[in-house]
Amino acid sequence: MHRSSKRKAATAMPSSACNPGGRKKAAVSSDGGSLPDEMVMEVLLRLPVKSILRFRAVCRSWAALFSTDVFRSLHIADTASPKLLFVSPTTATSSTKVYSCSPSERKDDDALLFALDSACGSSMQLLTPAPCHGLSLLYDDTAPAYYICNAATRAVTRLPTFLHRATYTCAGFGFDARARKYKVVRLSKGTRHEVESVRCEVYTHGGGDGDCWRPPTGGGVPLGLRRFAHSAIANAALNNLPPVFANGSLHLVVQPNSFFRRPRAAVISFSLSEETFSFVGPPPFWTPEMYSSTASSLRETGERPFMPGTLGEHLVQMDNQLCMVRDLRYNPSGGCILEIWKLPDSTSSAWSLNHRINLFGRVARDLCRTQVVRVMGSTGNAGSRKKMIIATSEHIIFDKFQKKVCTYDLGSQSLETILSVTETRTSLQTMTPSSRFGLFEESLAPVSTTPPS
Repeated sequence: MHRSSKRKAATAMPSSACNPGGRKKAAVSSDGGSLPDEMVMEVLLRLPVKSILRFRAVCRSWAALFSTDVFRSLHIADTASPKLLFVSPTTATSSTKVYSCSPSERKDDDALLFALDSACGSSMQLLTPAPCHGLSLLYDDTAPAYYICNAATRAVTRLPTFLHRATYTCAGFGFDARARKYKVVRLSKGTRHEVESVRCEVYTHGGGDGDCWRPPTGGGVPLGLRRFAHSAIANAALNNLPPVFANGSLHLVVQPNSFFRRPRAAVISFSLSEETFSFVGPPPFWTPEMYSSTASSLRETGERPFMPGTLGEHLVQMDNQLCMVRDLRYNPSGGCILEIWKLPDSTSSAWSLNHRINLFGRVARDLCRTQVVRVMGSTGNAGSRKKMIIATSEHIIFDKFQKKVCTYDLGSQSLETILSVTETRTSLQTMTPSSRFGLFEESLAPVSTTPPS
């Protein structure tokens, strides 16, 4: 059903029929006039989630309306001003608090959304920089356990225990448009000697899988893609790059310096509808010369060298399309630049350069000195100025990291800090700490509260 037909169906519902007799009547305004049902519906669709949750108590017909899939899909969230979702440990070792904030709020006014009393705050990660229809995926590395939450409604549920443990793992979250279900996909990398060198587990949220993890219905990773899947999973685990959901699939970027020749696959994709694996070819800047110099250096030193800029490449979903961010801050020939390469057609490998951000002045001071820069997404549309949301992490002293989230205005080329926190890490296995930040999206998407098995 198209959006226009959905809206007509929604306005035909008894949105303002709150009379006990069941007769449909228009809402009465303060001057004695009446408002058509269509106008009442337009108002309701633009209310914040917090108000809608309160208005369920107005009458039974409104409560029924707000719980329908049609109303949930049509509800319009206010995305003009970017808001953040972030997790923070508490004084209790086994508790985590989830907050939201916006540029207009001071740090002391951060809104506490909910608390997880059974989750270790120091090990909690937010695996979805951009929420999927308002839902986010959290991961407690200590338990270990996954959580799905709707930050706007404060609904949260813990997923059942997954099947396999491994050193290199990653998990992503997305929406299966065909089945109308949300799915969590967990990938783990085994040893070369194992029969299943790459394991894939799927959890369907609120779906008829017996509330448990299962193998994908489309089969595992094809033999020809296993080398690339190994590289992508290791890259995700070592550099904290969870899969990115776009165009109905989860995507993982391959680590180029795992290969001696230009790989035919740059991105490993998993379709949530088909539950099958595929790949996307490399962008134009992955040139054969990169790999010939790698092979030459390997013959001279006997070691696989670090290639500047390689670890800076990461994926992000912007404007409903898959994008690759190329970080040239440490590339001697590239300058202090961030490039955004977009993939307009998910069935091809036609990457195109969409944005080129030259870092200078204050922007250079704030971004060029940080070890990690991640583009989380974008905000704005034709009616408002477009901004990118950028997260950074700087290792300041031994176990301390300075983390910031900023907005970068593509028009004025100005940088504004939304949030700045100092984080203590108990483990320094990698220099890329896990993310505790994500974008906040108003949504009425339901969260199943089925107890985990």
